[in-house]
Amino acid sequence: MKKITAVISAALAVAIGSGVCFGFQAKNAHAVKTYANYIPINPDDDGLMIEPTAILEPASFAEISGMANSVILTPSADMNVTLGGETRSFESVFDNDLKARYIPVVRLTASTVDGFIDWMTNVYTVSDIMAISSDLSVIQKLYEDEVCQIVNTVYDLTDKEIGADRYWAWQYLGDANAAGCNILMLDVSDENMPVAAEYISAMSKVCWGYAEDKIEGVTAVTAGCYGIVSSSTGVLENTLEVFTEDGFARAQYIAAHRGITTYCNEQSLTSVAASVNEGATHIELDIQITKDRDILICHNSESNGTGSKNGYYFVSTLAEHMRRLQLVDYSNKYDDTYPTLREVFDLVRGTDVILILELKFDNGSTVASEQLNAIEKLKEITDEYPDMAGHWFAITFFAPYAEGMKTYLPKVPVGHLGGGLAGAEKDKNLPAWGGNWCGMGNMASKIAFTRSYNMVFDETYQGMTNTMALSYLARGYVQNTWTFDDLRHFDARANIATTNKAEDCALFVKEISTEAITLSAEEYAKGTVEAEYTTYNGWVKSGECKIIEVAREGNTVTALLHYTQPYAYGGADRTYGLYSKPVTITIE
Repeated sequence: MKKITAVISAALAVAIGSGVCFGFQAKNAHAVKTYANYIPINPDDDGLMIEPTAILEPASFAEISGMANSVILTPSADMNVTLGGETRSFESVFDNDLKARYIPVVRLTASTVDGFIDWMTNVYTVSDIMAISSDLSVIQKLYEDEVCQIVNTVYDLTDKEIGADRYWAWQYLGDANAAGCNILMLDVSDENMPVAAEYISAMSKVCWGYAEDKIEGVTAVTAGCYGIVSSSTGVLENTLEVFTEDGFARAQYIAAHRGITTYCNEQSLTSVAASVNEGATHIELDIQITKDRDILICHNSESNGTGSKNGYYFVSTLAEHMRRLQLVDYSNKYDDTYPTLREVFDLVRGTDVILILELKFDNGSTVASEQLNAIEKLKEITDEYPDMAGHWFAITFFAPYAEGMKTYLPKVPVGHLGGGLAGAEKDKNLPAWGGNWCGMGNMASKIAFTRSYNMVFDETYQGMTNTMALSYLARGYVQNTWTFDDLRHFDARANIATTNKAEDCALFVKEISTEAITLSAEEYAKGTVEAEYTTYNGWVKSGECKIIEVAREGNTVTALLHYTQPYAYGGADRTYGLYSKPVTITIE
């Protein structure tokens, strides 16, 4: 176990509601200090494609220095901080030690959260600030407060014994999402931590790992923890110095866009089955609602383009019309028709593939969102499949569905696709997302906007997206991207890459064996070893891996293996690199 050390003014409500996190006053007469700048997180010179955030929990004020991106401090109820026997106000610590240098993280409990909320409301409103707690009610309280909703939160699970099953984390992840929390922190010393960390990232949340030494730090990085927390600056520095080779610490997730479409009809049961066989970690599917309130899988609001005849879902019944159509966008030889969501669940249940359900529902029309109440129907169907809980999350362009998910399915993460204008908004002459949508470049506005809807990011890959990815990652947002037509996503800082070419990724290395190795001194001196690895589609192959020494005690070495795989796109040769988890090497 690791150590566990209102009502607002109308002006502030408007500021937050419009996605603006600065320039506001609190409800009382005196002016409140505000700080709205968001420091950028720039990539280091190491080789990691996605670099973890370094978070320090210091024992003294003098230790607030070095390479950390964030600093965790534990304030008292009156917002004073005591470290190493010295007490200072958090306001002075922020102004003198943290501002414009680190992202502050306050560790809160039920006895201190009210003091923090009062401080943020009446003393000093800091936009770029986070909070951590092992008490989910504290996190919920922050999210429900109109000022502190801008505070990103971390659910501290370091006192929990981690289960061996990857879905152990769902009970905590779902509750955290309902509380408006994007980050879960685990104890790296628990042997099951890597399994839980991999799953948390697969569900579009951020995992932090609390590490006491270098080996734990390296274990956290290779498990896919995008935040490394330690009480030692040395642990943080020594951990990240290990990763000098280009590539990913943990294999990128591959989402098959509309299933496999190169040799299958898109969004058919055949394409879903092919996606599983090709080794896709996720499958992105679009869902529509019919007049008789069943949910079908299709991208368009009408069958034109993929079906044998034209028809609109929301004015058509399942049996009388839509099931009589045949999918023909690739070939009619499969005799596919539009599958229902239930059929997709029946097909993939029992696998580890995660579904990404895009909430299309007639592009957010009034009929679909209000008359047919599409999200309520989605809940009804998913409740019939309790074993699919934690096996899917949602994405959408449309505000009515983001709001509906908060009401009916609050535990399920929802990704923001962009500023599409919903049909219901057109009917009511409203701007998209109530006029709140904003781009990636303005972190203050973007985070305030996504926090208000409790959404994660799933936005198109662009230069700005890739540049800003680390800055958002440091604040609890992994970057999921759509949609690639080639292998360019291996050059992107993307957690989940949605692609039309998932089958082209099938034979790329997904995991390198961590079986113990015995080498002679001469063999070890070569710096490479032949090791087995598993591809995305489950094939076991072998290849030459570079040995990266992490620690050594006598003739026993803890090391990482790094495999480099060539590929090409756009006429250029590229390399895809991947690290193993820690491996024990015995030198004879």
